[in-house]
Amino acid sequence: MTRLLLCHSCKTIDELPDFTGPPEYDVLLDDAVSKHRFPDGTEHIGKLASVETKDWEDNTKRAAILDKIKNAVEGSTGMPSEWYATKNTYQADALKCYAQHNRPKEGCIDYCDANKRIGNPTRAGWEAGPRVFLCHFCPVETWVRTQVRHQKGAYR
Repeated sequence: MTRLLLCHSCKTIDELPDFTGPPEYDVLLDDAVSKHRFPDGTEHIGKLASVETKDWEDNTKRAAILDKIKNAVEGSTGMPSEWYATKNTYQADALKCYAQHNRPKEGCIDYCDANKRIGNPTRAGWEAGPRVFLCHFCPVETWVRTQVRHQKGAYR
């Protein structure tokens, strides 16, 4: 499943990977929602929806899903929704970082460093919930996973 965070205030749809754990450990949703605030700190108005990942990745089905969202938004708010922009925030940010590091083929100098952590940066946050890093959305992650599997003897 892919989650879609629809923000009526920003006119954006953020793509988020599925999460099946306890809500208090959903650091990606918490992080995405924290970016949707007005200057005075009040939260934007939005909704969260889930769609099948295979449907979302199919351009024809994605267009149909976006059309359903458009019709639902126009029906509930009376505002035209064709200016909603869809973005995969974490993947886009990871690709920017990847480009800044000159697209490394093996490893990365700051892979999973503290400054790449997504979510609560406090000590309590480190100890309580899952550790999610921007690096997990980067192409380098594939190389790292391959190295870990190789060390565990998965490739013979």
